[in-house]
Amino acid sequence: MGKKKKKSKKYTKKYTLKIPYKMQEKYVIKFYTGGVDVDKWSDLTPTEKKNALKKSWYIRWSFRNPKTNLLERQTNVKAGVNRYIKKSSRLEYLNFLKKRLNKKLKNGYSPFDKKNKSDFDFEGDKKFCSIKDALKLAHEHCKLTVSDVTSKDYYYAKEQFLDFIGSEHQLKDINKVTKSSIVSFLNQKLKKTSARTRNNYKSSLSALFSVMENKLNLIDRNFIKDISNEKTKAKTDRTFTKSELVEIVNWLKYTDPYLLLYIKFVAYNFLRPVEVNRLKVKDVNLEEGLLYFQAKNKSLKIKRIPSIFIEDIKALNLHLYNKEYFLFTPKNEPASWNSSDNSRRDTFSKRFKVVKKKFNLGLEYGLYSFRHSFITNLFRYLRTVENKNYSEAIEVLQPITGHETRAALEKYIHTIDADIPDDWSDKIDFIL
Repeated sequence: MGKKKKKSKKYTKKYTLKIPYKMQEKYVIKFYTGGVDVDKWSDLTPTEKKNALKKSWYIRWSFRNPKTNLLERQTNVKAGVNRYIKKSSRLEYLNFLKKRLNKKLKNGYSPFDKKNKSDFDFEGDKKFCSIKDALKLAHEHCKLTVSDVTSKDYYYAKEQFLDFIGSEHQLKDINKVTKSSIVSFLNQKLKKTSARTRNNYKSSLSALFSVMENKLNLIDRNFIKDISNEKTKAKTDRTFTKSELVEIVNWLKYTDPYLLLYIKFVAYNFLRPVEVNRLKVKDVNLEEGLLYFQAKNKSLKIKRIPSIFIEDIKALNLHLYNKEYFLFTPKNEPASWNSSDNSRRDTFSKRFKVVKKKFNLGLEYGLYSFRHSFITNLFRYLRTVENKNYSEAIEVLQPITGHETRAALEKYIHTIDADIPDDWSDKIDFIL
């Protein structure tokens, strides 16, 4: 018989697998994104996306307790992320917050260290402030930097919005105001008023919310600026014909010379009516022929007083009046007048209605029409009498009218149809 094969001995010695020591994580930061994997967002159905965005997104993070050596869950951080309505915006903001948190933790911040607990704050993690109080604070801040007219516009817009949401909702946190609530308010104004008025409300509220964002740190972002304006019908005052101007001037010389002087500031100095109403005695420098005034886009501007009517101004004997007196008042002479810019302007607009009635002028005519008329006439004079090309005429006109940019003046010229081409009849080779 052959030899039996020896059974091979089983290798039974046990070895312990040595795993390299890994330092325990001091903290863990993750996102909660509405219960879905945002990396697979494109695979989700519209309903799944919508449902995910309806839920609160936030940073969930844990920090190792130095006493127990266990990771302990910390308070979730939202910091206003759910005000964003798009997935991409929320994710971008969460990543921003994560970087801030990471940086702070790497620099030694610990939620268990009472000494530095108050040192950490998320940008956008706002203290509670009611809608009513936030709007009030924003308006008070604006009053320091804007004109009285603009301030009153802001005040009226905020009061109207507060009435719209009701007294109960006014006490909620300012961060509870949503884009949809603003849109609903604006839609109501659109139905009751006009597209132009609705846009004005939007502009005023947006200004207040920008202050809350950038100056008061009450909200994360002013989303009102993302709401588009409604299209409006351009309101264009008609220009007067030369014969109309002659009739109006001749009539005012005998019936209301004070109003005529007011009009000359609009016509010769190309001021807006509200800018004329802001003029005070101290703003007129007759020695140097200069006029100081507050424009809508600058706190102070200076213009030359054309010699064509400087004698009319001298006839007012301004040296006899208090320098703080308004130049134009209901008293037909410089005086104190405690009223808003718009109210003072409206007083003279109503005064001009007598002229409109006398000469049967329609709604498209107003004091502003004199500014339109004289800019148009001067532009056409430069183009026809002085034979300047379009660009040259604009270059001469801009410092006279006071438009901040060439583009602004060109838009104005096009609006009032000041650039009318010469007769082209001789260029037509087929006569009907």
